[in-house]
Amino acid sequence: MVSGFHRSLSLPGSNRLDEPCHLRSTSLPCRPHPALAHLIDQIRSCRDPCTRCSSPAAGLDRIDRLLAALDDLLRLPLAQDALRRGPAWADRLLDGFLRLVDAHGSLRSAATALGQHNVEARAAIRRRDPVRLASAARSHRRVEKELARLASTVKDLARSAHLTPGLWAEEADVEVVGIIGEAVAATAAASMAVFLAIAAVSSSAAASLSMGSWTDRVLRRAWRRRSEEGAMGAMEESIEGLEEGSGRVFRSLLNMRVALLNILTPSL
Repeated sequence: MVSGFHRSLSLPGSNRLDEPCHLRSTSLPCRPHPALAHLIDQIRSCRDPCTRCSSPAAGLDRIDRLLAALDDLLRLPLAQDALRRGPAWADRLLDGFLRLVDAHGSLRSAATALGQHNVEARAAIRRRDPVRLASAARSHRRVEKELARLASTVKDLARSAHLTPGLWAEEADVEVVGIIGEAVAATAAASMAVFLAIAAVSSSAAASLSMGSWTDRVLRRAWRRRSEEGAMGAMEESIEGLEEGSGRVFRSLLNMRVALLNILTPSL
């Protein structure tokens, strides 16, 4: 990615990420710093295609762990100095975090809306009200479209940006700033996976609440109502965990952007 240096950073998942990355310091000049190694592990976890098949709540947990690891790295003076020596790159990171904050703020609203729609659907099931069932189905479709839109807003962030040669005099600066950029890209990629997974759940709910299926199953087969309400209850429990996870990631992203601003703003 960066010409003119002994070693360059590459996308997580490539062979080069398996090479040891070193954060130089006066006390341990040749050993990999634990904070840097831990962050790389979290990037791999978020980039792993196998982990993306898990639940949206688990995806949010991985994002939160990655952000915690990034916060640990940003507390190191060498990481802070590297960002100060590349203000243009740091501004790009700030912009990326702002977009992620906006996207996850919208996710919180969508998660809350899903909970409300499920409550309405359960009420319609109990009352055998096809009109309210159809309304709940339309609401789920709107949430599905919103989540698909959110995924598209962070799609470009999921691609790791190339570092411009010559911006940093120290190779250690290139390594640190590059890994921070990889962390932002991995966060965006994992966020996309979460958004699309929840959109799929909402799409499935909309299909199950459609008139063609629920009119027969609920209105004409009232004896199945309890089992259907139990299924809606399980979905509500899942969404409750989703609201908690989305709120936690939103706060972590917000705190991360504030931390970057504090690093780049001279103390008075």
